[in-house]
Amino acid sequence: MTKENPLPAPVFSMNYWQHIKEFLLRGEQRIYYWIFTFSLLLPNIILSVVMQQSMIGRVLNILLMLPLYMLVMLVAKRPGRVYWSLLVLVLLHMFQLVLLTIFSGSVVAVDMILNLFTSEPDEATELLSNILWPILGALALYVPVLILATLSARNRKTLSSAFRKRTALYAFILLIVALPVYIGAKKRFPYLHLRAEVYPMSVFYNMYLATKKLSQVFRYTYTSENFCYGATSERAKDGREVYVLILGETSRAHSWSLYGYSRPTTPRLDTMSREGLIPFADVLTQSNTTYKSIPIILSPADASSSEELPRVRGILEAYKEAGFYTAFVSNQPGNHSYVDFFAMQGDEYHSIRKELRRSKRRLYDTDMLPYLERLLSSDHPRLFIVLHTYGAHFSYRDRYPKDAAPFPVPRRYSGSAKDSLALRNAYDNAIWQTDHFVDEVIRMLGAQDRPSALMYVSDHGEDVYDDSRERFLHSSPDVSYYQLHVPLLLWFSPAYREAHPELVAAARANQQRAASTNTVFHTLLQLSGIRTRYRRDSLSLVSPSFLEQQRYYLNDRYECLPIEGLDLSEEDVQLFRQKGLRYDPAACD
Repeated sequence: MTKENPLPAPVFSMNYWQHIKEFLLRGEQRIYYWIFTFSLLLPNIILSVVMQQSMIGRVLNILLMLPLYMLVMLVAKRPGRVYWSLLVLVLLHMFQLVLLTIFSGSVVAVDMILNLFTSEPDEATELLSNILWPILGALALYVPVLILATLSARNRKTLSSAFRKRTALYAFILLIVALPVYIGAKKRFPYLHLRAEVYPMSVFYNMYLATKKLSQVFRYTYTSENFCYGATSERAKDGREVYVLILGETSRAHSWSLYGYSRPTTPRLDTMSREGLIPFADVLTQSNTTYKSIPIILSPADASSSEELPRVRGILEAYKEAGFYTAFVSNQPGNHSYVDFFAMQGDEYHSIRKELRRSKRRLYDTDMLPYLERLLSSDHPRLFIVLHTYGAHFSYRDRYPKDAAPFPVPRRYSGSAKDSLALRNAYDNAIWQTDHFVDEVIRMLGAQDRPSALMYVSDHGEDVYDDSRERFLHSSPDVSYYQLHVPLLLWFSPAYREAHPELVAAARANQQRAASTNTVFHTLLQLSGIRTRYRRDSLSLVSPSFLEQQRYYLNDRYECLPIEGLDLSEEDVQLFRQKGLRYDPAACD
């Protein structure tokens, strides 16, 4: 008896699969109909649970889209044909579900669409290789539904007239309920828009905005051709000086031991004399994407005047007008944005990923050092050099040599929350490499026999599964503390400190004051002695007249909002307070 007991399990299993087979062969169109409708609604259901939005937005995501999908699926008597006609929407749904595994609670945003069109293949490959399992998961959900859609489209059976009429009636009843809900909510909350709250309308609107921004970039050469800084130098014409701007990538202040992090991620900067090094404690980015943040750093435009970006030229142009020899060296892949245009406005532009592409090894930020060495040894008396790093951009383990990894990282790990420790170790290793790079640049400048100064600033920060929210990466529409708080450093050579003690003293006095990344442009011009009508000393960190001002952020839809108006989560607000960062909700009242 005991030997015969295991037999029913396989029989049950065989019966189970037989039922499935019979169901597929029977081809009940009304069952197909509800499967297709549910699969279309699935992203809305998930977003209504996880997305950071108002309760009315959560309700409308289902209450409005369910009847619309029900009506759309009734267009043809064989719903499988309708489903296949919506293939683009299905692919968008798949992309959205993959996205939710990276940016919890975010829809496909403007910046994500821009990144899709502007990222180089190697950058995209890095990301895709680390989100393979979410992609496979999305395929596992929707490929079977597409197979069922094929069966439905080929089936001789059709939806009955009675079913179509009855289902259409139910859909219209739901719409009759949904529309007054929206109208009532609109009266109470005038800022409520379907294009912002309801998926996939929100994505289509984002696509429109992304297309609009791309068209502005494509016309930049023409819209900026008449721009002039009218820049002049306040210093002696026969003077010798050099200034270096290091643009960090995805480097958050939270992970720098220089800013209080428990791990020794910046050991060289930690032990550097504070005579020359000044770290600024309370600096926030104005955007969490390179595409927007770097142009703001390199130009007089900021979050409150981003519409000026198509018409202005970058800071290298100002230095050229003032008599400096300028160079832009980048370890970044080109992204067909204002960044590329600003870079090419210098006397020299070097994309090491293109110039050294024949190298069979991976390129690191330190590969820019020979370019810097050559420029410093040139006979140009006045130099301005921008070094655009790849910093701590994902995939983190590719940002540093294997023998330069103080924190252990396994050979294989995913980009999911279960491997958060490995990801954080790899990220910290990338910060450690940034520390090494900045230290090397400072050493090279310190060997100069002329006044020199360096500024380091990161474009934005990063989420690395830091808390229960399980947020990862950057560029998400809903920003966090980890993406906002960035390191900003100034270093002055002894010769510079002797020549301009008043500027160094002002920098020290402003060290703890609240600032944004839009201060970089004005700070660089003042410490270099460049005068132009675009320079504002009230935004310069080396000015005694620096003023703390309302800090703004350029959100995903290019709307300028006060930091306190970003609807940060309680976790983020607490981190602001723990770090001693200025955060005053009353400023938005």
